[in-house]
Order: sequence, then structure tokens, then C-alpha cells
Amino acid sequence: MKDDLYKIGDVSDLFNVSVQTIRFYEKIGLFSPALIEESTGYRYYSWEQFERLRNILFLRDFGLSLKDIKHQLEIEHSAEYKELLEEHSQTLEKRIREDTQLKKYIDRKIENLELARYLPKNKTLFLLYPSLKALKHECVIGSQATFKDMQLTIANLIPKYHLKAGIESIGQFFQQDALTDESGGLITRGIFVTEEVFTSDTYSIADEHITTIPNGVYGVMYYQNSTNKSLPFVQKLLDDITRQSLQPCGDVIRNIVFDLGRGKPTKDGYLACIRVLVKEA
Repeated sequence: MKDDLYKIGDVSDLFNVSVQTIRFYEKIGLFSPALIEESTGYRYYSWEQFERLRNILFLRDFGLSLKDIKHQLEIEHSAEYKELLEEHSQTLEKRIREDTQLKKYIDRKIENLELARYLPKNKTLFLLYPSLKALKHECVIGSQATFKDMQLTIANLIPKYHLKAGIESIGQFFQQDALTDESGGLITRGIFVTEEVFTSDTYSIADEHITTIPNGVYGVMYYQNSTNKSLPFVQKLLDDITRQSLQPCGDVIRNIVFDLGRGKPTKDGYLACIRVLVKEA
């Protein structure tokens, strides 16, 4: 300290913020020293500046850009300040909604991983599933399509429906009465993404494409093969259901439960699931 002034290192220690960050705030005119010693270039700060720095750090942690922080600190009228706070409140509400959806997805993923440890593979099971809101994008991806074709289809959905770029909660569906193409291979009839990757714009842009996968009992099969090797599993699932004197309803849904092998489905780190409704709850 020098005559009740604090060096930049002291301020750094007090507020747990790096010296480089404080220097950057000075560079952009956000937080300037009270005194710069000409002979040494040392920066000194007054205790009277501490409140401003606390506000800067609070607003930064709140998620505001440095430009918005600077603007807010320059506001002198309460009405404008109130309006700005209301905007930030709406931003927080949006973030909470999105984080809530993300948590639901993570919890469901954990549950699926736990189930996958105990449920048998390549066997038809009958399990109760909750309803699931999803965006259903109808398209035809033939059996000769490559992994690249599938990835490009998914990538095009992001700008089209204003989805979050980190799409993982995704699946595909097959039509029971049109499972195969002329070559006898399995045809994907569409892609669906679940609500965790929606943004606030998705609901208005894609309203007519948003549907609910119903709550009910499903015929289900877990297996470890890619889409182009899925036809025998789909056929076995449908045959097993009818042998139980049940009627499969609607599309067959496929999704990846987990993929830790990154494209190597024979490894233990990959598991796919196909299911079709047999009784709506």
C-alpha cells in the first residue's frame, strides 16, 4: 500500500482476479487505476474503487459481456437501469429453462446407462416409457447412404430449426409398412431430436413438426450394431411382439443409448435401442 492506495497485486489477491484481467479492464476503459507512478509504471488503486470492481465481477459472473457491463456502469437513470435488469432477468429465465431441459436429458442418460448394465441384449423386452417431446423431421435416408449423409442431414437441422449445435439427443424412425428399399436394405424415414436441444426460437419455427412420443408400454430391444445392420433386429422385434398377440403401433424408433467407442459399434462402449409402442398408457 502507498498512502492508502493498493498495488495491482494487492487488488488481485483481495478479489481473486488475475493481474492480467485487471490490466485488460484498464485497457478497455472499464477499470482504471487511481494513480500510475511515472518512474516505475506501477498501478495503484483506491479503496473507493473497490465497489466498482465488485460490480464488474458480479455482472461478469452473471454472464454479461464486457461491453454490456461498461454500459450498465454508466447508467444514471433508474428507469433505464430497471429496464436493463428486466432484460437480464428474462435472459436468466431462458437459461434456467434450457438448463432444466439439459438436466432432464442428463438424468435420463444416467438412467439408460444404468439400465443397460442389467438388461439383456438382442432380446425383446416390454418396458414402460414416459412421454417425450420431440421435433420430427421427415426425410428419406436410403440403405446405401453413408455415415456422412446422416451427419450432413443432422447438421442441416441446426440452422433450419434453430437447434443447439451440440446435438446428441437424437434418433431416427422407420415405418413398419415400408421398412426396406428396392435393394432390401433398411430405410430411415426421418430424424427426431428431443427437447433438450431446442432453443426458445425452435418452438415457434418448428411448431408443426414438434410432436409427443406417447407414454406407454413399448416393445424394446437393445443391441450393438449400426443403422445399416439394424434390419434383422427390427424384424425380430416386430415378430416377437406379434407372437405375444400384441400389435405394434406407429413408427419404430431407434436411438443411441451411448457411444463411447466413437464409431466402433462392436465395442462395449456402444449401445443402440429400438422400440415401438404396443400399448399407450
